Amino acid sequence: MKTRLFLILAFFLTIMCNAQISFDPRLLITDNDTIQGVETAISADMDGDGDEDVLVTSWFADVIAWYENLDGNGNFSSFKRITGGILIDDPNFIQAADMDNDGDLDVVVANWGYDPNISWIENLDGQGTFGNGHPVTELHYALVVHPADIDNDGDMDLVAVGDYHLIWMENLDGLGNFGPQIIISDSISVSEAFEVSDIDGDGDLDITYADSVDNMVVWYENTDGQGTFGPQQMISDQTNGTRTVITKDMDHDGYLDVVSTSFPNGIVWFKNMDGQGTFMTAQMVFATAEPIYEIWVEDLDADGNNDVIAANNEAGKISWFKNDAAGNFGTEQILLTDLTGVSSLFTDDYNGDGKMDILTASFDFNDTKVIWLENRGPLGIEENSTNLFSIYPNPTNGLLHVKSTLPIVEITLYNNLGQLLFTSTEKNQVDISTLTEGIYFVKIINGNSQTETKKIVKK
Repeated sequence: MKTRLFLILAFFLTIMCNAQISFDPRLLITDNDTIQGVETAISADMDGDGDEDVLVTSWFADVIAWYENLDGNGNFSSFKRITGGILIDDPNFIQAADMDNDGDLDVVVANWGYDPNISWIENLDGQGTFGNGHPVTELHYALVVHPADIDNDGDMDLVAVGDYHLIWMENLDGLGNFGPQIIISDSISVSEAFEVSDIDGDGDLDITYADSVDNMVVWYENTDGQGTFGPQQMISDQTNGTRTVITKDMDHDGYLDVVSTSFPNGIVWFKNMDGQGTFMTAQMVFATAEPIYEIWVEDLDADGNNDVIAANNEAGKISWFKNDAAGNFGTEQILLTDLTGVSSLFTDDYNGDGKMDILTASFDFNDTKVIWLENRGPLGIEENSTNLFSIYPNPTNGLLHVKSTLPIVEITLYNNLGQLLFTSTEKNQVDISTLTEGIYFVKIINGNSQTETKKIVKK
């Protein structure tokens, strides 16, 4: 029996690892009179129903809004404005995080225009009813804001860029009341490229930043885990006009590397050699003289490697580049063309099939679009089944929920070699938080002895 299961899983794994993947575009936003010039489009579960909704900022219309994923299959509602009773003026960036520790996702927004430039708006009922806007600070020309626990006290602080400053603000009480600006750097130029992550592997969050004017990529160490940042540490001074920087493990050594754009060089990545923030010189992902402003990093083909997605703004083109697990990338694979003024990239599973889809948007005033690209391949085990069960979130980094119309009698988990890892004691969820990143298979049996095996991704 184990041998048979091993062969079956190995067969499907071979298909998944070697097949080319295809994407089908799905138009999400058509109400162009309301949403004009989308600067940022992201996704998060705003109503707590287990699927991924979409949030957008409209620069020209001075609007932030969300679109509900109505059925978990990527069919979205019409426009839902988020106001909170605060001024929204040239909103540049939006994020979702639990700012008041009440168990649901609130909205954080960076306004380029008038004060308050950084604000958060409360999700009142956990179902996407928004109110109670909370101004946080004045930060002229605010470009980006990231919620993150900078001081390791269990709540979401805020890190932001604007007014030639890189700053963070402490969530004083865990309820969304913030302290004054704490300056990380006051000598930066205008850039929206920064990430919050643990670059040196010491258990706290550092800042990686790319300066598009001074043409450099640097990082700042959180020296005490409480938000005291050290001096700027150089990663590269050879990049040009960098608009995006991302930290991900690109070569399976367990360390966070850095991926960035560089005009006119294309896309490059920097290997974190020792896991402590010592970086190699740039390695090429894709060389081009065309401007690439937006990139994203995600495992698109479910082979366990982080691939790179890129947006060519002038050509209106979305492409991806396959990673061979060592940080060597394949040729450009074009997914979409003629999307004027691409302004945003994001990935998530919008139809609950376990594959990572792509969310993108255009900044064109006259032809604004938000599109999600459905990942149609490679063929997964769940596509050969009768879909008696649904699982979410997938990918996940912790708890996996299982839904069934009939009672579940058994849930078992296997690795990609067909080896039994454990049988879940719970009948509607599986805790995989202790497993390493990679591909696994969940076998589910209901009360009628009907069985499905579904592929899941631990991230």
